[in-house]
Parts: sequence; C-alpha cells; structure tokens
Amino acid sequence: MKTVFFLIVLLFSAEVYPQDIKVRSVKRVTPEDNGSYLLTGVVPGSGYLLVAGGGYNGLSLLDIRRETLKPVTDEPGAGYEPAVTADGNKIIYRSDSYSDNLKYSSVTSYDVTTGEKKKLVEKGRDVLTPAVAGNKVLVKSEGVMRIEQAGPEMKSSGAGLFLVIEEMMPVLYRDGERKALMPNGDGFYIWASLSPDGTMILYNYQGRGTYICDLSGNILHDLGRINAPRWFNDRLVIGMDDKDDGHRITSSELVYYSLGDRKRVVFTSTPERSEMFPFALGNRRIAFCTDNGELFVMKVRVR
Repeated sequence: MKTVFFLIVLLFSAEVYPQDIKVRSVKRVTPEDNGSYLLTGVVPGSGYLLVAGGGYNGLSLLDIRRETLKPVTDEPGAGYEPAVTADGNKIIYRSDSYSDNLKYSSVTSYDVTTGEKKKLVEKGRDVLTPAVAGNKVLVKSEGVMRIEQAGPEMKSSGAGLFLVIEEMMPVLYRDGERKALMPNGDGFYIWASLSPDGTMILYNYQGRGTYICDLSGNILHDLGRINAPRWFNDRLVIGMDDKDDGHRITSSELVYYSLGDRKRVVFTSTPERSEMFPFALGNRRIAFCTDNGELFVMKVRVR
C-alpha cells in the first residue's frame, strides 16, 4: 500500500512540477553557401537541422558544427512539415507536382546515413503530410491509410498512436481506428502535435490561441498567444509571439508555457531580430530562424 501511494505521489509531482527556461547563449549558424533558409525540423540525437528554401521548397540537412549542407531534395514543398523517425535515421517528406492544373503529391523516405530514397506514395491526390510514431510512418493518399515500418521496432513508440490534420482538424489513429477531435468546436486547427509521452495534444485554433487537450479532446491548458508551438518536453511548450503589419513581420520573440505553473513567458527580447519557428535540439538547446532566413542555436538552462 505504501508503494502504491508513493507511486501516485511521484506521478502527481511529475505532472505539476513547474519548469522554466533561461537563455545562456545564442550562436548564429551560417550555412556554407551563405544562403537564407527556413528551419523546418531537427534530427533527434544528431547535430542536424532540417532547412528549406523560400516557400518550403527543397530540403537539406545542415550540420550545425561544421555548417555544411547535405541536400536531401530540391522538390517543391518538401520542406513543409517533414517527419523524422525516433532513431533519427529516416526523414519522411511530402513533395508536390502539378499536371493539368491538378496538384499531385509524393511521399519519400530518405536514409540519413546512406542517402537512399524510397517512394512511399507516388503522385497521389489528397496526400497528407506523413506522421511518425517511433519508427513507424503513417501515410494517407486518396482516403487510403497505411503504416510503414521505417526502422527497428520500438516498444516505447507511443503504442502506435499517430496524429494528423485532416480537413483542418486533429485526427488520431491507433490500431487502424480513426478518431476525429474538435476540442474547441468547429473551426480550423493547425500546428498539432502529440506530447513526447503520447498523452496530450498541442494545437492552435483558428489563430485565436494555442491549447492542450487530452486524447479524448478535453481541454487541459489555454496557452494564450503562442504561434508555431512545439513540445520542448512533457512539461514545457515553446513557440513564438509574432506580429505583423499585414504585409511583413514587424517583430517576433520566443515564448514558453510551463504546464506546471500554467504560465506563459516571453524569454527573449531582441528588437533587432525576429526570432521564429523554434525547435528543441535535445534538452539544453533550442534552434530557431529569423524572418530573413538566418539560423541560430540557443543554449538554455531548464529547471
């Protein structure tokens, strides 16, 4: 009985324990071609950033230590929401082409080590951006869904739980079952992602605010204004607070939300640059880009 009580206390403490982020240093990463890039992701367990050109065209790996670029593809749209397997060995991306005024999309798996490519979807219609759970990949084209094994089986892979956006709403897939969620009612949902432990969903609703709900769609947290939200860990969300004049970005700072004490904090103050699209790079660094295509890596202290 004492053991059960102790475990309950531990679980409760883990849920409510607050964390905050302090910036230690910020370093610019300059690609070897001195080009301007959008940051679109990171490769877990490596020093690679995923970067794309304007309009999310093309996709490359940027080594932050050597500042060298390794092109993945130059296909249109390939930089929009690429997915990476948990072991960091495969990048899954969707690319677009047009024929007779119709849009077709392909989904490709790229091996980071060998450079080998494998087509998972060849020029389909209504192709979703790929979703990853562990080393499994969910692809859906023309209403047909299937799951590909893209690496060794991983037992702690969120129990095969996938989250995608379909018709602008979050949809969960598990064991072939589909569950559509609308936590805030009808409307448009974007920037949706599962928490690292697979128990919560982070999303933005119609540009009105960012929220966290459970897997049944019950809202747990109202994060306020946080755009491009991403999980830093199970207790912290990072994102940006960007402002524009209707034509261009006028300012943008990085923000975080602590689930433990339910607070939103702006943790940068840089009027000279607009910091955007942050991604956790391990548990002590955050990568981000600026509105004019500069790339940075920030060292942080989390406690």
